Amino acid sequence: MASLSEVYSTLLDYLLPERCPLCADPSMKGYCGDCRDTFAVVTDPCSACGLSRPVELCPRNDASWHIARVVAPLTYSQPAISQIHALKFASRRFLGRALGLILAETLRSGFEIDVDALIPVPLHAQRVRKRGYNQAIEIARPVADELRIPLRIAGIRRIVATKPLAELDADARQRSIAGAFSVTRNVYGLRLAIVDDVITTGATVNALAAQLLEAGAENVEAWAVARAL
Repeated sequence: MASLSEVYSTLLDYLLPERCPLCADPSMKGYCGDCRDTFAVVTDPCSACGLSRPVELCPRNDASWHIARVVAPLTYSQPAISQIHALKFASRRFLGRALGLILAETLRSGFEIDVDALIPVPLHAQRVRKRGYNQAIEIARPVADELRIPLRIAGIRRIVATKPLAELDADARQRSIAGAFSVTRNVYGLRLAIVDDVITTGATVNALAAQLLEAGAENVEAWAVARAL
């Protein structure tokens, strides 16, 4: 028998249906089915780097690569680009939930999940004050709720205010992000998944993974909404 809270929730869903962020039609969760189908997905992704196979230069062959697995279902193309940009730069904070639901759906339907906690990529305090929120946290929250995995934010900080990485080439990204993160919480023996909006070169998630492993984490994955190909 349904509880009173479940009855209220069902009634509210009926009276005030959720709206798709793209077309504004009623939606069960996040994007409606038609709009969800407009997002391009990564075909035959490499489990190590998230790129479509065959991968000519997979970072798993690099000794400095610390990510055990990458899950990033969408290609960084339209409409994913405009939605992620609106989340980050146009104060459309609610898009974090819709994008996070795509990531959660992908993980739940096609991947074995063996993770103790989720770690959103932290923003430097200056950027949080300017933006008002961290988009990685907004994406990670619905993933944590849907998959019932704890979210860990405290004690993991970005201590260097790097330039926006989109302005830098791959080598400059790695130099810029080196030493940018600090881990002061206990992560010893934990299997962790870093959550971000998009993985481009992987420099950011890899630098954070290095710090988490140095702090004692057993294994680190990287989960993102989109992968730049």
